[in-house]
Amino acid sequence: MNHILLLFGLYFIQGLPYGVQTGFLPVYLRSKGISLASVGAFKLLLLPWFLKGLWAPLVDRFASKASWLRGSVAAMFVTCLFISCIHPDDTVALCALLFLFNLFSATQDVAVDGLAIQLLDGAELGAGNTAQVVGYKSGAVMASGLTAIEQTLGWTGVFAALAAVYFAALLVLQGRVKDIECTSPDGQTKGDKSARDDYKGHQSALRNVHAEVMNTEGTVWVAVFVLIYKLGEQGAVSLFPLFLLDGGTSAVEVSFWSGVLGMGASIVGSTWGGVLLSTYRLATVRVVKRHCQLRLLPLLLMLWLTANPYDRGNLTGCLSVASIVLLHFHSGVVTTATFTLMMQCSRLAPDHVQATHFTTLATIEVIGKMLFTATLGGITEYIGYGMTFLMLLCLALGMLYSFRFCPNHFMLQITN
Repeated sequence: MNHILLLFGLYFIQGLPYGVQTGFLPVYLRSKGISLASVGAFKLLLLPWFLKGLWAPLVDRFASKASWLRGSVAAMFVTCLFISCIHPDDTVALCALLFLFNLFSATQDVAVDGLAIQLLDGAELGAGNTAQVVGYKSGAVMASGLTAIEQTLGWTGVFAALAAVYFAALLVLQGRVKDIECTSPDGQTKGDKSARDDYKGHQSALRNVHAEVMNTEGTVWVAVFVLIYKLGEQGAVSLFPLFLLDGGTSAVEVSFWSGVLGMGASIVGSTWGGVLLSTYRLATVRVVKRHCQLRLLPLLLMLWLTANPYDRGNLTGCLSVASIVLLHFHSGVVTTATFTLMMQCSRLAPDHVQATHFTTLATIEVIGKMLFTATLGGITEYIGYGMTFLMLLCLALGMLYSFRFCPNHFMLQITN
């Protein structure tokens, strides 16, 4: 249980940058009159998350997980202090600091993923990935709610508050070093020294590590799947709040609907996904497939809402909230089950590349959803909200075909 709580806390602080750049920042920028294309382009600052697999072997090989975690959290604390001191109109400084914010956060992610693989045994994968997704999304919920804080404390207050959170996390990490430098579930020491010894005894150069990763059984299918499984859903999640904002809904209401109610539903969904995997012991891929099918319903509702002139009446508002909540709920289930699938696949890799293997899959997952959403604003300005949501629905429907090629052992695999 201590492992699960520790991972929850680490993934919580890791979710803050995601909430800032997908919840708070788009609404803030759009409310200031920034174009949809420019709002989407800010997601390109997430580039370190696309490339983190390149330096994941360094995190595996050098220093300790505790050192990487403390260093990355300290760097995010300092970065937030700098962001609080600049004016948001200073685009160059803002972009540079947000890029660094993502760089340090992505590095923390590599360290935490490696730690999770070390700590969790097979029976803990469902609970561990629930802690991962719920913790991450709880951090995103907190960051999405910064719109209300900005109304009171302004830009400086928002990032000063984030800096305070990271400082508190740094103090907690300092006191929990022994929990991080721990033993594996089988009772054998599995610290970073042994990981370095494994590398010394292993003659593959770093350039061959990623070849080992991709040669692991089932990796190619999982990599293709995580690249495409979120395209329609993530596009709707990022674009629908801006549609509501353009329709006259206030920034605070939009942030509450999508950031609090939506992410709250996502947390419930992630928890339910963990229950399905750990308690009911359903096959991981079957859980993913069922809820990928069910999320088509809220996407259909969003399509209907965006294809018709926006009416700020109570019925339309209720339908908007319902579509947000339902989509986020099924998204939560799908995310927990998919990350469990990714970890099951990574555990098939050689020990000395397992963290790199998982990080590579997680990087591909981020590339799939973030690069697409970065271009979505420009697409919407050209073809309109209605046609864009029709495209998103088709993407969500089309990815179901990928299950026809799923390796048989994944179709039957449960957490054990």
